[in-house]
Amino acid sequence: MKKTTILRNLLQKPGVLIVPPAYDCLSARIVEAVGFGAVLTAPGLVDDAQLGLYNIGLATASEIINCARYIANSVNIPLIVGVDDGYGGALAAYRTTQEVIRAGAAGIYITDRKHLSLAGVPHNLVEVLPRAEYLGKMGAVLEARNKEDKDFIIISRIDAGATMGDDEVIARAKACTALGVDIILPHAIPAGSKYQRKDKDGLRKFYQAMGAPDVMIWCNGLDRGNSKDYEDVGAKLCVPNDSPTAIVKKVLLEKYEELSKTWSGTITDEIANISPSNKPKGKEFWNELEKKYGGK
Repeated sequence: MKKTTILRNLLQKPGVLIVPPAYDCLSARIVEAVGFGAVLTAPGLVDDAQLGLYNIGLATASEIINCARYIANSVNIPLIVGVDDGYGGALAAYRTTQEVIRAGAAGIYITDRKHLSLAGVPHNLVEVLPRAEYLGKMGAVLEARNKEDKDFIIISRIDAGATMGDDEVIARAKACTALGVDIILPHAIPAGSKYQRKDKDGLRKFYQAMGAPDVMIWCNGLDRGNSKDYEDVGAKLCVPNDSPTAIVKKVLLEKYEELSKTWSGTITDEIANISPSNKPKGKEFWNELEKKYGGK
């Protein structure tokens, strides 16, 4: 059975599908070995673990697609891939979708953000595409899916909430669903949301406003929610927030510190800045570069 069909069947089963994040083949194989039915990788994980760069949208389409190909070929479970904004306009998003499908993935999620770069910009202030432009892009993504593999899962990540409010999120979600998008990810949470999305009752009303349970929704919002809580409010897919790269950094740091002492190595001051995100260029470098060339 195709992995795309496997993923689609998993989403039709009762309950919430838990999809842990992975950054490479080894971590994805561990996800599979533990018994999860699907795995996810995202640009931020690729930026950090594969490229040693800060997570501000620096990975290119080809880098994301290559990583997706390696991971998809290393496991028997379906892979969902984050592709940021699709790496350009509608035509670029069409091609990105084609190539991710051909790489062996089973689904993608694509955001309505206007700019990939987040250097010096809080997540809740990121500009988003006008609704019509985003819907046009998603239409192109869906056409690519329908020509390549109709079982491939398309997820719409909607960041418009932070600056435009929950009503705009709901309008975009309904429009995406009408186009044929499979899952809605309402990502950004506006300050003072009338739905009080951090508690179960408020989040349930918000999800229902988007169409749950008839519309599949990627869980997001609760402060300390678990899979049962999200099932109760109408979510269908959950990606835990625990970062595998953060966990691995901690374990490796402890191990290499031990080796350094055992084998008479020298622990330098750089140990405090162990994150690969700081190599070869830290966040300050990218902040200054965007100020210089970002046109703002």
